[in-house]
Amino acid sequence: MAYAQTDRMISGIVVDENGDPLPAAHIRQVSQTKGEELAAVITDMNGHFRLTLLRTAKEIEISYLGYESKKVRLTSANSYRIILEPASELLDEVVVTGYQTISRERATGSFAKVDSKKLETQRLSSVSSLMEGRIAGYSDGKIRGVTSMNGLTTPLYVIDGFPVEKTISDGLGNWVENVPDLNIEDIENITVLKDAAATSIYGARAANGVVVITTKKAGKNQLNVSFSATLTVRPYNFYTGHLADTADMIEMEKEWAAMNPNLQGEGASQYAQNLLDNASMYSCLGVQAILKHHTGAISEAQMEQTLHELASQGFRYYDDVKKYGKRNPFSQQYNLNIGRGTEKNTFNASLSYRNNREEDKYTDSESFGLNLQNTTRLTSWLSLDLGTYLNYGDGTTQSYNLTSPGYNYVPYSSLLNGDGSYYTNTAADRYSKSQQEIISSYGLYSMDITPLDELGRNLSKSKNFSNRTFARLNFKFTDWLRYTASFQYEVGEYKTSQLQDKESYAVRNKVNTFATDASGSGQATYNLPYGNIYTTGTNSIRAYNFRQQLDFNKTFAEKHDVTALFGMEVRENKTEYNNRKYYNYDPALLTYDLIDERVLSNTYTGVWETMYHSIKMISPTSMNW
Repeated sequence: MAYAQTDRMISGIVVDENGDPLPAAHIRQVSQTKGEELAAVITDMNGHFRLTLLRTAKEIEISYLGYESKKVRLTSANSYRIILEPASELLDEVVVTGYQTISRERATGSFAKVDSKKLETQRLSSVSSLMEGRIAGYSDGKIRGVTSMNGLTTPLYVIDGFPVEKTISDGLGNWVENVPDLNIEDIENITVLKDAAATSIYGARAANGVVVITTKKAGKNQLNVSFSATLTVRPYNFYTGHLADTADMIEMEKEWAAMNPNLQGEGASQYAQNLLDNASMYSCLGVQAILKHHTGAISEAQMEQTLHELASQGFRYYDDVKKYGKRNPFSQQYNLNIGRGTEKNTFNASLSYRNNREEDKYTDSESFGLNLQNTTRLTSWLSLDLGTYLNYGDGTTQSYNLTSPGYNYVPYSSLLNGDGSYYTNTAADRYSKSQQEIISSYGLYSMDITPLDELGRNLSKSKNFSNRTFARLNFKFTDWLRYTASFQYEVGEYKTSQLQDKESYAVRNKVNTFATDASGSGQATYNLPYGNIYTTGTNSIRAYNFRQQLDFNKTFAEKHDVTALFGMEVRENKTEYNNRKYYNYDPALLTYDLIDERVLSNTYTGVWETMYHSIKMISPTSMNW
């Protein structure tokens, strides 16, 4: 074939981001002048093309369905290798199952997808919050609702093709499945497999659904550097719209007194005094003022003045809780991402830091995350993927709750006395005279509660470390036959500790709880030593996953698509939980006392039998059991 001297021929191949040929891609000459005759051609089944065009042509444009169109500037070279990148607006047209990526029309089960554009619209701090409101049916960490009364109800998480489980013990005999550690800024998209079809891929563990997460990767011949900082402040607010305020409480207490026939007539004074002697039942200041008036301890004018002062205080207790025990939650999140891609290698790195101050005054946490991934094309038919993710975190959790202080309170209660000192709820405020005599006669430890002193005591500490490391070999025998071998190893250490101060109400109450008088001598025997109580718990996770997979995908006669997947997988997940409790623990000397568990198993005789039953009948919420 002869060509005019003004013509030139170029050839080449069009491939996707993975180096796979793109058949039927359209290549055309870019027009330089209006009305110019343009040359065009499509690639063959192997992605190759040959195009004859004018020597004056400066550019060609390549397009392919589902990929970004690309213009290539022509040089003196006659051969070109052209790489097309997937069109971001069409990424939703494919479904990632973890084992393979298939088109939407070939997906047989129910699924939902959240892409990177949706993820970028709002800065959130967890994977769960990312899916709330974006995945239909996803609520409270569950996809398919409550599927078991005692078993796990959370979905299986798959990150870059590997199932990842974070099952730990809560220390109460329950195994809890948590969301795996992950930097959310690394997420490219999330696919949620909802129905039972997911079990055909992942087995019974997928009965609660599967969350498939794909992380970001740098494009070829690109350098991407990004940094983000997110600061979030939420004003603390305790909703009181459904609660009665102090004025309503005083009116109810007045109505109770007016409707009580025992507070009418000659026996009213003795009846009122009996009620005052059982303060655990009538510890409210308004009721006590009314009863004191009936006993003659205060005048009617004094009673009315007290009730008026109490009624004018709105939601005083909740205001004190906000002022002295709460704060505005504040969180900081910083992320640095670096990606570099070439023809032979793709590298991604991300570093994240989070710091959270929760609404409780002494509750906070921080964490560091490092993610490294590298893909190397060793040959035209072999590539190697390597990656690791490390996460370290520590935190403090406040155990004492001012809205459950260990005694009854009403809206006009306060956390401070009139002189500004800390309010103390004494044993006399909660127990009857007979109960107080038991505490006194046996010399039990004080049962007073000073809420603002309790806040900073008995804090729980946590330290966490986790690591996931994987390697994956990808063999490309032909365009339609591939083999993949992958291995991932996981390790995690999740440690908690709590030092209960001997001055705290929780320790004094526990020591008194196990005091006995088996001999009837009137002397209490403390079966638990009085001192600090130190509790530790450790969840250790070790897991590995090895998978081999052969993918067949071939089109016959340009109309018959045959897709098959063959593979095998071996997985082991081992979680160990150990906990220790040390009594009379000295954090400086690391010493503690031994206890006799046999004695502790029988504490319903002697001191506490009388105390227990009397308190149980009068006020079930008076003490913690």
